[in-house]
Amino acid sequence: MIRLDHIAVWTDQRDQLLNVLADAASLGIMDGYAPAGNLAARGVRFANGPFLDVHQADAPAPDGGRPFHRLVGLNGDIDQLERQVTAAGLRAKAARRAEAANPSLEAPWDLLSFRRGQGLASQMFVIAYHPGAPAPLDFDSPLYDPAGPGAGPAVLSRVWLPEADLETAQGALAVLGARPLGPVRSRRPPYEGLAFDLGPTQLILASPWGPPLALRLDIEAGGAGSHGLTPLPEIMLALNDAP
Repeated sequence: MIRLDHIAVWTDQRDQLLNVLADAASLGIMDGYAPAGNLAARGVRFANGPFLDVHQADAPAPDGGRPFHRLVGLNGDIDQLERQVTAAGLRAKAARRAEAANPSLEAPWDLLSFRRGQGLASQMFVIAYHPGAPAPLDFDSPLYDPAGPGAGPAVLSRVWLPEADLETAQGALAVLGARPLGPVRSRRPPYEGLAFDLGPTQLILASPWGPPLALRLDIEAGGAGSHGLTPLPEIMLALNDAP
């Protein structure tokens, strides 16, 4: 079964985003990717498993505006999924740890990425972990340990993505094996969408509602009241907005 593993975000406001999220949902912030000892990413892991991996990106965007990018990481069988997506006509490329010149220097996982220009598929990748494999110092963090505990009680219940071509996006999710759950509604923008089962979390496809690559995270955070936050123009947090 395909599952949501994590969401990777690149922004010039890494710490602002994480501080707002951590305060609102009582989550602990963990250091992440640190090439040559230079901290590039920090993040939070939710109690139900998925984590947010936020990278500091100081270079301007191609259009000269603020840098922002995001990818949705799924967890699944790389070999099986590579066969499935290739048979469906999607262009993908696998990077397997065992095939590297020196596997001990590589991150303890395999990746399946999708070529550009394929709509929703190009906004995703698939990761398959090697439990017990040693991690190089660059990736030696509890944030990247799928067996590690969540950093707080909050649960990531739904992830909303804007998609202009809903039919093509649904087709990509079907190829990956995500089970459709039907329409959902919300009290906050974009108000309605189509839900898909990604294991611990639902993925919601919705009509575009904000900046390109906008992202909405629905978080169940215990006794906190229901409210919304927008720590970045591209990211909305909906606290306790359960269906």
